[in-house]
Amino acid sequence: MAATEPLGPMIRVRDLRLARGLTLQQLADRMAEQGVSITESGLSNIEKGHKRASDRVLLAMARALGVEPLNVWHGPTRAEIARRAKASAA
Repeated sequence: MAATEPLGPMIRVRDLRLARGLTLQQLADRMAEQGVSITESGLSNIEKGHKRASDRVLLAMARALGVEPLNVWHGPTRAEIARRAKASAA
């Protein structure tokens, strides 16, 4: 079962960011205030499910968005889902 949409918190993070009227750069700036440096493209890759974020990044993201850290739990990435689907099909 290959994933066609982002999984885990990526959808919620993007929705939260947009609901707060923040650009990727503004979220990155807020995260920098938390002591975590990340680029716009890095955030975009996390939101799209192409990249897994560290716990440190997820914590800074939650604080920057004003939500509880558990609300940005990290599920599997698209690549992991595709790999599992390929393995189970074999």
